[in-house]
Amino acid sequence: MTYPLYPSDPVRDPADPFRNLDPAPGTRPTMVIDPGPDGFDDLVESPPVTLEEVAARQREAFGGPKVGAGFFGVLIAAATGSLLIGALVVADATLGLGVVPDPWASGGIGPLDPTAVGWIVVGVVLAIVLAAAYCGGYVAGRMARFSGVAQGLAVWVWAIVITIAAAIGVVLLDGRYDLLARAMTAVPSVPVPADTLVLAGIVAALAVAVVALGGAVLGGVVGVRYHRRVDRVGLDAEVRSVP
Repeated sequence: MTYPLYPSDPVRDPADPFRNLDPAPGTRPTMVIDPGPDGFDDLVESPPVTLEEVAARQREAFGGPKVGAGFFGVLIAAATGSLLIGALVVADATLGLGVVPDPWASGGIGPLDPTAVGWIVVGVVLAIVLAAAYCGGYVAGRMARFSGVAQGLAVWVWAIVITIAAAIGVVLLDGRYDLLARAMTAVPSVPVPADTLVLAGIVAALAVAVVALGGAVLGGVVGVRYHRRVDRVGLDAEVRSVP
């Protein structure tokens, strides 16, 4: 049987010549071989999860600055600063130096004049601020577990807010309790001319703020690294337990 190349009737069904074949072509659906219940998924082993991937997932879910951790961190910073200042006062009273009660109006200490003593005390105060901020940032980083820099910033922001609130309270209560005059007696006697006293105060405040920020951020980073070491030990144990 031969078939024309093109059907003579354009309306004619092209499949009509094939309907007379013996046997006629079937139109049953094609059978698909079932690959099995599990398919080929078990043949490809997934790579082990790394510590960086686990930390990235956790950081995505729980990262960012935590207000509560920052608040408790600033409380620890304040407590640490108070303890260090108390230890300094006790050491001064024990050694009989007489520096803390009236450090600026009663001459120097030994070969040191009052100006040198003032600069030394300024350095000690900055060291206390650095240590206190570091402890506060460390506690915030340990509490939050992630984003150590952000936790240090949270501690620093809390410290700034509390300092501003305390300054406003001092200004409001100064007329009744003369708090500013009493506070000036505790300022070190550094050689600063009167016309640049305001500028010196601004520079001192910025120095304290920068030192506190650096200490808080450093403490937050170190506090978070502790948890990464713990996660690394736990992940290694989990990988060893897999057959």
